This record gives sequence, structure tokens and C-alpha cells, in this order.
Amino acid sequence: MGRRRERGSPTATLDPRRFSIAEYREYVLARRQTGPGELAGCSPGEIEHLARVQGVGRIPRLYREFLLAMGKNPRPLLSGVDWTYPDLLQIKGEMTTDLTAAGIDTGFLDDTLLIGLGGGHYMFYIPNASTAGDDPEVWTSSDGGDRERAYPTFREFLLAIADDDGRAVRLP
Repeated sequence: MGRRRERGSPTATLDPRRFSIAEYREYVLARRQTGPGELAGCSPGEIEHLARVQGVGRIPRLYREFLLAMGKNPRPLLSGVDWTYPDLLQIKGEMTTDLTAAGIDTGFLDDTLLIGLGGGHYMFYIPNASTAGDDPEVWTSSDGGDRERAYPTFREFLLAIADDDGRAVRLP
């Protein structure tokens, strides 16, 4: 029989299918990737405002919980990627403008929730946000092309960030 790891210890693992955002936050803190004062969450009103700004009818449940727990300032996780609340209010509009100016069809951004932008052109996003499941897929795209499902769930995306998996920041 294997030894059970203590909850909250740096060696604890999370079930990639079932962990809560509260458990994820504790996991990140236990690994000393950030301090408790650094992870600031958004208010429900800010999350509603984000949905309006990004033009989505709904923000999937798990991503909403993430925003409530640490969306205003998830640093230092995923450094080099714009994904704080103030960033999220701007990146979709900026990408839409840039892609349109470059003659790239932006139709794929309809009902898409941009959750991060790296290097000014590498997008992390949740397509079909209004109808996505509670734990949605995370897709990536570079300058509107090479669109691919990078993570089958938002939980797997979060684990890749916490575990410093190179897939999380595959910036070209």
C-alpha cells in the first residue's frame, strides 16, 4: 500500500479531473510559487464586466471560479503572458484590431474568451464560451493561425502552469 501524501504539502498531487480552484490555490502556495498576498481574485461584478467586454454570453464555471480566486493577479504563474484581469479587458479588442489590419478573418473570435496573450500574438482561449462545459477546453493560436486544442480541460491547463510544463508556454 502506498503512502498517502499530505494535503497541501509541496509533493501533494491533484486529480486532474476533479480538483477545485481552492485546492489548486493551496497547491500553488504549497509549492512556494507565489505568496498568499500575491494571488488576488476578481469580484463577481468584474467577471460580469469581462464577459461583456469580451462579448461572451457566459464564462464557464471553472474559469469563473479561477477568476474569483486569483484572476486579478495570478502572478508569478505563467510569467510573460498577459492574463491578469486588466489584461483580459484589453487583449481581445487589441487582437481583433491587429488581425483585421493584417487581413486575417477574426470570425473564430466570436463567442471566444481570450484568457491569455503571450508575446503580443500567441493566444490562449476558450472557444464557444457561452456553450462550453464547466471545465472547458483551452485552445492556442499564433496570429490567428495554427489553431489547436492544446489542453482538453482548463484543469489540465492549470496543472501544466503549476507544474511548469513547457506546453503551457509554447510561445513561438
